[in-house]
Amino acid sequence: MRAGYCVVAGLFLAYAALYWQHVIGAALPLDAKISYFVGSCSVICMVLALLLAARPRPVETPFGGLDRMYRLHKYLGVAALLLFVAHYATVPGGPEDAAAAAARTVAPATASAEDGPPIDLFGLIAMIGFTLLIIVTLNRKIPYHRWITTHRLMGLFFAVASAHVLLVLYDGEEIALASPLGTVLALLLLAGLAAFACRQLRYPAKRRQHPFALQAVNQLERATELVLRPKREMFPFNAGQFAFVTIDADGFREAHPFTISSGTGEPQLRFTMKVLGDYTRRVRDELEVGADVTVEGPYGRFEPLRGSGKQVWVAGGIGITPFLSALRTIALGHGRTIRLYYCVRSAREALFVDELEALTKAAGGVTVTRVVSEAGERLDARVIDAALGGPLADWSYFLCGPQPLVAAISRGLLARGVRARRIHHEAFEFR
Repeated sequence: MRAGYCVVAGLFLAYAALYWQHVIGAALPLDAKISYFVGSCSVICMVLALLLAARPRPVETPFGGLDRMYRLHKYLGVAALLLFVAHYATVPGGPEDAAAAAARTVAPATASAEDGPPIDLFGLIAMIGFTLLIIVTLNRKIPYHRWITTHRLMGLFFAVASAHVLLVLYDGEEIALASPLGTVLALLLLAGLAAFACRQLRYPAKRRQHPFALQAVNQLERATELVLRPKREMFPFNAGQFAFVTIDADGFREAHPFTISSGTGEPQLRFTMKVLGDYTRRVRDELEVGADVTVEGPYGRFEPLRGSGKQVWVAGGIGITPFLSALRTIALGHGRTIRLYYCVRSAREALFVDELEALTKAAGGVTVTRVVSEAGERLDARVIDAALGGPLADWSYFLCGPQPLVAAISRGLLARGVRARRIHHEAFEFR
């Protein structure tokens, strides 16, 4: 269990203790107490999701990498929606009364001066907006450029939800703004709004942005390699890390994450990407050499060269890129024993085969085994066990590739007594 997750869980436990201590003696029915509790927990989920979306580097290590931060970000968004719906369904008087109260705020002819600010309307708008956006977020069939455009609206609906909560606190009938509980909620809301504003207006910080020029676009088998020339000094990174790439050309200005495939000592920066959708296809076919490129990073904690002396690397398809970076970085006489399994659908899809052979011969101690599924070959923990010829628990495992492959091998290793802390994998999923 990573320290970051423990802190998040501890935050919710601390808030629950503060909340119930505050309302235990309040003159509120139990359903109201439960409704306000799940509603405020929904707000905390939104705040934490926005804070993680700002990609604060100091907290990356406690979470085990940016990919895991974004996975938690997604889960927090879904939890926020479910809790928001639960709050709306259990609101005192029932959801019908809440909807009617919201409707009255948009009917000036029937509204009175005593109706006050549109508290219920803000809550209803926020819930509908979040529901639609979460559905869009979880739909992987939506192209990335459309997905990211709608995803940016999350912060706007959070601002609407914040207005709803602040009005409830200002009204003070259930929870007063000046109370310890009200103050905590208000501060959390301000933190979430600040994170959203920073992300949209001033992010990323200039010190994380590195200017490059596109030097070459190399077309490979169902993949593309971008070679970038630094305009200033090369920024430091570790083999296995990734970065966000933004190309200053029409249709390419959205930031996309890619693993760095070059070695840490190379004068150029290289990214190798599989041709999967519209963006990567256009990168391959339409991008012109000389374009300005901004690289933000590095990110990630998937670093094979920081592992133990006996390692097994499993690469599935384009998952070879972090290991390619490691092999391009590794020094002669490194003192490790490394077994690399390169899993591909067909032999022609294997990238940089000749270079991999040359690198392994030069480094020593590294063995590469290609696993071709079209030839009937399969890789699982049983195959690895038979090949190593010794206790599996003595090795460290680094897995990068399709989620089914990584999950199956991880389960097999755990079943054979390998401790979870010895199995490392990169999620590479930000949707």
